[in-house]
Amino acid sequence: MRNLLVGTAAVLALLTFGPAGLLASWLSGSVRPLHKLSRLAIRVILRLGGVRLVVTGRERLAADETYMFVCNHVSNLDPPVSYVAIARDVRTFTKVEVFRLPIFGRVIRRAGFPAIDRSDRRKAIAALSAASAALAEGHDFLAFPEGTRSETGALGEFKKGPFVMAIQASVPVAPLVLRGTRDRLPKGSQRLSAGVVEVEFLEPVPTAHLSFEHRDELREEVRTAIAAALVDG
Repeated sequence: MRNLLVGTAAVLALLTFGPAGLLASWLSGSVRPLHKLSRLAIRVILRLGGVRLVVTGRERLAADETYMFVCNHVSNLDPPVSYVAIARDVRTFTKVEVFRLPIFGRVIRRAGFPAIDRSDRRKAIAALSAASAALAEGHDFLAFPEGTRSETGALGEFKKGPFVMAIQASVPVAPLVLRGTRDRLPKGSQRLSAGVVEVEFLEPVPTAHLSFEHRDELREEVRTAIAAALVDG
């Protein structure tokens, strides 16, 4: 019954908040109303699903700083939970197929989410370059450096892309640790279960002093911090 309610709410939110956000964005000339309404819609859906979000460490972020956010990835719940927890007009890479979805595709395109086509290396590199430029212009980004959801919940190896972006844009990397999303919505499941989801913001890692040659060191430093927090948590 709960999942039927959540599914219905998700559809209604898309049909109401989506067009309202697009209209507000076009009228204001800013994507900020669209992001605010999107976060509100996600909060409503999580609440109806019985998911309680507990966020810690957000005080580590500077209000006037741009960040490359990265976190562990174990569930389809991770992107919306992270988006709400960050509470900024953050962008994230999205599969090109998602942009073909009615309304939702228009919403994420208007919000500035870059499309990533993993089947075309040239297009993927171009998308990464454009995203790096946007990051340098002051647009926060969120990435899941494992590239895919973990089957077991164990932290996988990190890809270099997000860390190259951070170095090129000279912005700090802000690690996030997600706990409980796998219990709420396991990989391969469509059933959302009630419970607590925790999001912990770790200490941001500066990159202004780094060059391209430091990308692997930065990647390992951030991965080690997230791995340690997962064990401690």
